Amino acid sequence: MLDWILITAFLALTFLLGVFPLKDTDFWWHLRTGDWIRQNQTVPTTDLFTFTVPDHPWIDLHWGFQVALSWGYAHGGVVALNLAKCVITCIALLLVVTAKKRDWPIWVMLLGWLPALLVLSGRMYIRPETLTLLYLCAFLAILFRWDKRPRLAFLLPIVQVAWVNSQGLFVLGPILIGFALVAAIFRPGAFASSRTSWWRTIGIATLLTGAACLLNPYGLRGALYPFQLLQTMGNPIFSKHIAELTPVPEFIKRNVGWNNLPLCLQLLTMILGALSFLVPILWSVATRTPASTPLTDPQLETPGRGTSKKDAPKSKRKSAKQAKPAQESPREPVRDWSMTLFRFLLFAAFCRLSWQATRNSHQFAAVVGTITAWNLAEWAAAIRRRKPRIEGESLFPFILPRLATLGCISLVFAIVVSGRFYAWAGEDRRIGLGEEPLWFPHEAVKFAGKPGMPNRFLSFHDGYAALYDYYHGAERTPGLERKVFVDARLEVVGPELYQRYLNLQSQMSPGKESSNWPAQLDEIGRPVVLAGHAVNASIGANMMTSSHWRCVWFDPIVGVFVHDSNTEIVRTDQVDFAARHFRPNSATTPQGIDALVATVKAIWTYAGVLQAYSRSDLARPMVLLGLDYARKIVQNDPDSPTGWKLIGEIETAREPAKEAMNRVPRYRFSFDPVFDLSAVRATYALRRAHLAAPNDFLTLLLLSHLYQDRLMYEAVIPLYERLIGLRPINQSQSETQAKSTLELEQLRGQLGPEIRSTWENRSELDRIVVSMLATGRAEAAADLLERAYPSETRPWEITDRIATLRLHLGEAERARILWQKASAPPQPAVRSARVAVTYLVEGSFDEARRLYQEAIQDDADLFEAHYGLAVLEQDAGRAFEALRHAQLAAKQAPNDVARSSAQIIVSETRPFADL
Repeated sequence: MLDWILITAFLALTFLLGVFPLKDTDFWWHLRTGDWIRQNQTVPTTDLFTFTVPDHPWIDLHWGFQVALSWGYAHGGVVALNLAKCVITCIALLLVVTAKKRDWPIWVMLLGWLPALLVLSGRMYIRPETLTLLYLCAFLAILFRWDKRPRLAFLLPIVQVAWVNSQGLFVLGPILIGFALVAAIFRPGAFASSRTSWWRTIGIATLLTGAACLLNPYGLRGALYPFQLLQTMGNPIFSKHIAELTPVPEFIKRNVGWNNLPLCLQLLTMILGALSFLVPILWSVATRTPASTPLTDPQLETPGRGTSKKDAPKSKRKSAKQAKPAQESPREPVRDWSMTLFRFLLFAAFCRLSWQATRNSHQFAAVVGTITAWNLAEWAAAIRRRKPRIEGESLFPFILPRLATLGCISLVFAIVVSGRFYAWAGEDRRIGLGEEPLWFPHEAVKFAGKPGMPNRFLSFHDGYAALYDYYHGAERTPGLERKVFVDARLEVVGPELYQRYLNLQSQMSPGKESSNWPAQLDEIGRPVVLAGHAVNASIGANMMTSSHWRCVWFDPIVGVFVHDSNTEIVRTDQVDFAARHFRPNSATTPQGIDALVATVKAIWTYAGVLQAYSRSDLARPMVLLGLDYARKIVQNDPDSPTGWKLIGEIETAREPAKEAMNRVPRYRFSFDPVFDLSAVRATYALRRAHLAAPNDFLTLLLLSHLYQDRLMYEAVIPLYERLIGLRPINQSQSETQAKSTLELEQLRGQLGPEIRSTWENRSELDRIVVSMLATGRAEAAADLLERAYPSETRPWEITDRIATLRLHLGEAERARILWQKASAPPQPAVRSARVAVTYLVEGSFDEARRLYQEAIQDDADLFEAHYGLAVLEQDAGRAFEALRHAQLAAKQAPNDVARSSAQIIVSETRPFADL
């Protein structure tokens, strides 16, 4: 009963690990192909979806999976298919965990299986490999039993027929049979007369299994397809650029060594598998069991030659009792455990496969988990046989390990349910059954294929092409054929076309001075271009700088672009980011926090690239819109580290990034809204985010850069120290830390030795403060000045200086208190304007507006108040008010830079001011 409870718990954990939302983009071209097969009652032989390789031969051995997928989607959608995937995986594992001898403890098998199960869970997708897992486990279960029950081998051809019509990995079936036959050949007495019948049965079943490979729509071509696929997938271009084809050594290099839980679990599975051979061998030597035994499979051995007497057939045991030898020969030691050739070959082969490509981890985990479980369970049974149970002995020693195993499975179950396992693994995965939110750009792809749009499609990344295949592909109506440049079917695309795709992607990325990507897009018919924000937002931003390409769709997931020769589409659908800010529309506003976060991240990337191209005219409207969405996040949760970080990110993109040679110590001067407002707003927001999430890598990096742009070395150093102390999760972070380590030493040198903070007179105090500010010690200078000058008698100039330092440090509240308590300001209007700035920095628009208006009442010509109010109203989307105050600010501007800044606001708000 306990054993079956353990099996049930293990399968429940397996089921749970498969309950995550659909994220696999291949799903959609598989689904479309399945629909096409059901509609046309035939299997495709040539390519249906691409315009670059039209009518290219296509051996679609996935067709059986695709038809089942199409039927399941029609009757239950993604939820039903996700459940079916979990059930199939559980059936597959049930087959192998119950393939055991009667005295093998199931708790040992399940413990041995746990690491492999976690590895296997990483690829529990709705893909053909899920069926491959089922067929693979069926082969293992049958081969385990075929020595005593050879007729089970006739199930193998049936499984093989299903396999060859589901996935190209059907070749693993004959390979497994080959390993089992090699092990059978090398066993003692393999060709004894008593084995003739066994060989005849197995031989016929093997031939039928081989013949079953021909039972596919493509005949011999389909049977030889795995060799073609191996050649294609072996091309270095795929292993270099396709994540699931990446060899493990390259994966380690790209992902900063061994700091990766999935990789560690895979290596643990390998090591545990190796130990399942090594430890029992050493135990055999230690217990004086012959260690140099032939590599044979105990399943294929006769009783007394590697199997216990209990496992011998009853007829054999009976005849042994009846035949009593006249003279008893010395007893030969019983070999309780011996290394088996079949298991060793499987272990070595599948470890090699998994080392070559991460996509093979699914099959690797299934086979190595099974081998490890068999080895450990057989060894545990051998140990138990040496200590036979005594009548009346307590059951506690038998129950305790089962309870402990149940506890282990329950603990892993709880870790998965809590989400910690996926967090530790660095996977953006959660428990669910439908589609992953904000993963598939359904509406954008439907839009890309609507009437009037070009009938050719190019996407970055290529997974989105599968969705286009689903909605628009395989259309045979003349004039309506809509096809893609490439999709994820690498066997159809081939290495040459894929290299062309990568070259085009590289050309369209920012930073290519001699890029000719517009001409290349002209050559392929000016397709619709879709750029995914998560990885390729910079391509979309680069397209915005083109004189002929227009953004006609922008949502939280992707941007869609067309050539301006599509005049009607451009006229009706071109995205106006300024209009989305000043005249918001619920139809284009992201719904939900996750959608807002995704959109703001995309806008930040776009704005950064546009500023790098000196296209502030394109970047600023996006910044205004991004701030709208980021503030919505903070309004929902005022202490949200994500919201504040996003506000800081977007605010840093309001102005072009500063180069090292252009850095200015603005904190040493009086506050100037033209030069300082954006910097202090970004600093405050990122400091709020840092206080809420002190170990967020990007927040630390951005905040340190903001301080460094103003030469505030004292504030930078602790941020760099914390940044360097974090564990990197990718190569980019590792490189950033290495660079920061070098910069940290330079910053410490620039900061210099500690400056004493005691003084004899005011003159010496001034020299100390000047020295502190000159070496980047803004906070130390502010602290010293606050101690030196009591608030009651502190002059306005000193108060203004301290408050400005606090504002640059991101301490808006402390700056406000200082300005509010200051005595004898030169003008009441200036005090009101400075206090208003602190509220604007914090995002309190109403209070800032009230104080700016008070300042203007006291001094109608105060540039600082008009300019601050113009920025505030522009951010708030009040175009008329922003225009009015920007015009007044331009009239009162103290210099050309201030006037130009005000005029920019005038030009940006005038179209929406409704004059």
